[in-house]
Amino acid sequence: MFADQKKSGLKRLSFCSDPRFIRVNLRPTLFLLLATFSTVATAQSPARAWQWQNPLPQGNAINAIRFAPDKKHGWAIGSDGAILRTRNGGFEWEAQTSPVLTTLNGLYVKNKDRAVVVGARGLILLTTNGGEKWLGKPSGTKDHLYGVTFAPEENSHGWAVGSYGRVLATTDGGLTWHAQTIPLRSHLFCVSFVDKDRGAAVGDRGALIVTQDGGANWEKKSGFGEQPLTSVTFLSKDKAIAVGYGGRILRTEDGGIHWRSIDSLVGTDLLSVSFTDENHGWAAGDNGVVLTTGDGGNLWLPINVRTAPRLVTVYFADENTGWAGGGDGLVVRTDDGGLGWRRLTEGGRDDLTDIFFLDGSRGWAVGARGRILATSSGGERWTVRPSGVTARLNAITFINPKIGWAVGEKGTILSSTDGGIIWTPQTNDQREELLGVHFVSPNHGWVVGARGTILRTQDGGVSWRFQHANTVSWLEDIRFTDPQHGVAVGSHGTILRTEDGGEHWRQIPLRLKEWLYDVDFADSQRGYIVGEKGIILRTDDGGETWKDQESGINTNLFAVAIASRDEALIAGDQGRVLMTRDAGATWEVQPTITSTTLFAIAYRGEAATWVAGRGGAILRRTGSVATVKIRPPKIPPILKREPKLKPANVPTLIVDDGDIPKAIPRKPARP
Repeated sequence: MFADQKKSGLKRLSFCSDPRFIRVNLRPTLFLLLATFSTVATAQSPARAWQWQNPLPQGNAINAIRFAPDKKHGWAIGSDGAILRTRNGGFEWEAQTSPVLTTLNGLYVKNKDRAVVVGARGLILLTTNGGEKWLGKPSGTKDHLYGVTFAPEENSHGWAVGSYGRVLATTDGGLTWHAQTIPLRSHLFCVSFVDKDRGAAVGDRGALIVTQDGGANWEKKSGFGEQPLTSVTFLSKDKAIAVGYGGRILRTEDGGIHWRSIDSLVGTDLLSVSFTDENHGWAAGDNGVVLTTGDGGNLWLPINVRTAPRLVTVYFADENTGWAGGGDGLVVRTDDGGLGWRRLTEGGRDDLTDIFFLDGSRGWAVGARGRILATSSGGERWTVRPSGVTARLNAITFINPKIGWAVGEKGTILSSTDGGIIWTPQTNDQREELLGVHFVSPNHGWVVGARGTILRTQDGGVSWRFQHANTVSWLEDIRFTDPQHGVAVGSHGTILRTEDGGEHWRQIPLRLKEWLYDVDFADSQRGYIVGEKGIILRTDDGGETWKDQESGINTNLFAVAIASRDEALIAGDQGRVLMTRDAGATWEVQPTITSTTLFAIAYRGEAATWVAGRGGAILRRTGSVATVKIRPPKIPPILKREPKLKPANVPTLIVDDGDIPKAIPRKPARP
């Protein structure tokens, strides 16, 4: 999801979509959408009573950011229907209501009042009043639309591109659209026009097409390899630049008839390109790489944004002022031509693996790189607490407002006796990764982890003793209902139970193969276990026997929290939150405002509910939520087993944008 925007002088707009949101099969025209699109909803936006607490103003991926010529009024759009509006150059943002929950990919800003957005399943939205109201316009297609642009001098002429070579055109400013015929079926990610006749579009497998007659006829250009081209923009009537994976940069000087490769000197995937005139341009992509040119794209110089975030979209208003955005809601700004970047968003973006609330006010969260966050305001304000470690922390618990513990990689056990302000390492002989912790009193507690690790303390963590469980399974979580009775769960369907404080552990024979991630008890008898592929188990006898409950979904469920015997909430992949009020006889989906993976949940009933997960996401429920009933699956899911924190093909480290300095508005010069 990319862009390059409107004209001021010779400025041209192109908007493009990040092909990484698409997995393209080697077979022609067959692709699978990743989680961002697999959870696309077509229903009109319900009252989703959830509020972002971290990052701020929100944590959904930013796919496009564009500004009006005044450099003050602009929008940022992204996944899960995210629309943000600024009136002061991005220093402050307000969320605008989207009529849909789909992923928004492409954005074109005509002026401070008028803008056009395109997205999944043929979505086209228009506003003429600064975004106070967005109206959907029929596109005539269900293909996903990734890029949109308009002719700079004649804004009535516009084009949108998308999956399977879809090209739409409008001649009335976006009110109506009609399909154009092109000579390929590749997914198109970006489109740019220099006037109402001359344009170009790029896409998957090196796809590049050009037109000289407004799209009545498109000509395919070849010889650019199989890697995707992600973004294209015109510098003038004859000159244009296209960028793509592997640092690919293409340049034309004859309106797109001939293209030649430019050595970018980097191998990083480039995802977006923007020019302000014939000479000054920027390209951005993975690992915080920003390239800048002052000679029309013949020579590019690399610049790196601190902490190397993934930049999906870049836009410059003039030679000095520019913006970029990307994953986890990150938005940054430069006022020196891209040499230095400062963030316009708040909060860290390290993955959060666990969240715990002692009551409706006091809570803590832990995650990657030793991250510990604390709040005493119900999450309205989160404060970073130094942990003294860089290892990932996987679980946290408090027994009272003062005494708490956190565990993580490399056998890390931390304790606090002052409410989480200061954390002290506790000595133990284990170097295995520790994943779960539970205390029944200030002195008595247990920790579980990789390779069947179970540790017990009876002196508040001064000493830890290994307990033999006769298993090498990866143990994810542990819960005790009293000092004697406890249950631990983990990989390959492992359920362990003890009746003597852990001196002896017995495996419950359920013939499960699913990875089990979390366990919680309402009382000494009733408890729940959740795991991969939507598995939910319930016990009514303290963990001696377990019954499978049909969740109706196949996504991984990572966390369960219980408010009473009959009331429980579950969180998992794709931002899923499930709720039961009848002890699991029925489960209902509670729509959230993100499709980000949720690893943890804290539940104190109704509005006292928090979820946390990938990219530093923390959301709080602010009121009652309309639920959607789930139909039980007709076919049993095909299962695969993997640790919760090591999902396939997903980086384990998410950078912290707190390392990027905060942008501060300049004071107006004195007259």
